[in-house]
Amino acid sequence: MRRILHLTAAAVLRPGETPDVSFVPPLVRRRLSPLQKIYFALANAVEKSRAGCSVFASGDGEDSLTRRIVADFQEDGSVSPHRFSSSVYNAAPGLWSVHTGNRAPYTAVAAKESSIEAGLLECLGGTPPALFVFAEETGGGYGAAAFFAEDGGRVVEVAEGDPSGSPLSFADYAAFLSGEAEAVAGRWVALRNGRMQ
Repeated sequence: MRRILHLTAAAVLRPGETPDVSFVPPLVRRRLSPLQKIYFALANAVEKSRAGCSVFASGDGEDSLTRRIVADFQEDGSVSPHRFSSSVYNAAPGLWSVHTGNRAPYTAVAAKESSIEAGLLECLGGTPPALFVFAEETGGGYGAAAFFAEDGGRVVEVAEGDPSGSPLSFADYAAFLSGEAEAVAGRWVALRNGRMQ
């Protein structure tokens, strides 16, 4: 497997940093979960076109929201419809598509420690433009976003990883997106800066 992608924009939110969602109307912003705020901040930082498909990846998903639902259910047997609808994996990209008016398809994937690679593989199956957001609420809240287009931007070659290796870590992926690393490799996917053809 080899494919060339054109990375036109990237953003990284490191653990402990506060996601900027000041562009979201206050009534909507108040209802966003911590994970959804990370998604919105990253997507807004990189998405230049509102017409592309999107892929969201998260190993833990809506962790605190799910725990609250379970606690509420154990306490009195009730489940809040709003909390439940916000706890599903595709809630963040769904809310983003409503916010932006984007009717293109979106996908949510979860592969625990391999979620970054699973999301990248999902992006490879589509046609650019594509927004890819990886986000985790746990561990201080962090994530990264990339916007891939048909041309322009940084050329990235995607190839097979090393099956005997470790999954692509957030630290390595963030270093690659920010330009600190020329190449990174995981178990399923390897990325390196390509050359203009």
